[in-house]
Amino acid sequence: MSETTTPPATSPSDTPILNVIAANWWALLLRGILLIIIGLYALLNPGLTLLTWAFVVGCFLIADGILAILAGVAGWTQSRTWTILRGVLAIIAGAFAAGHPALFGAIAAMTVVLVIAGLSVVSGVLEIIVAIRERKAIEGEGWMILDGVFSVLFGVALALVPLLSASLLIRISGGFAILFGVVAIYCSIRIRSLKSN
Repeated sequence: MSETTTPPATSPSDTPILNVIAANWWALLLRGILLIIIGLYALLNPGLTLLTWAFVVGCFLIADGILAILAGVAGWTQSRTWTILRGVLAIIAGAFAAGHPALFGAIAAMTVVLVIAGLSVVSGVLEIIVAIRERKAIEGEGWMILDGVFSVLFGVALALVPLLSASLLIRISGGFAILFGVVAIYCSIRIRSLKSN
């Protein structure tokens, strides 16, 4: 009589990419905190101009781009080349926005909005893919998928309505930034728990 053996359950320690993600949970936490800060800045400054907002968003893009390049170089992500490329593009867009806010007329503002929209959609899709691919090893992967969905929706909304009034655009992007930040912080806490498993 033959014995049937059940395959051992997959643990986070059996998945190298999860080990890397769990070890660098702080990067997602930092990104969430930065998003909440710029979101609150947008919502609590009713007189905020598009030029000032462009400078703030530019600084965030530079910081986010630096984190992405560090993650790619250190091998903290599954796709190192794409992560480094995304970081370089974010720094270029951020440097332009922060360094030349006076040049932001309708065309420049729309261009930057569309760049931000594209980056948001791509990063959201990548986050959803990772969450689905590693769903058996990640507990609460639904939150990562939700964060990715929010990112995609935000990017699509920006791409469809780039000519909104500056004030409304600032408020909408500020609200989304806070929402992304909260979800990112929650995800970082859940990912951190993978280290102890």
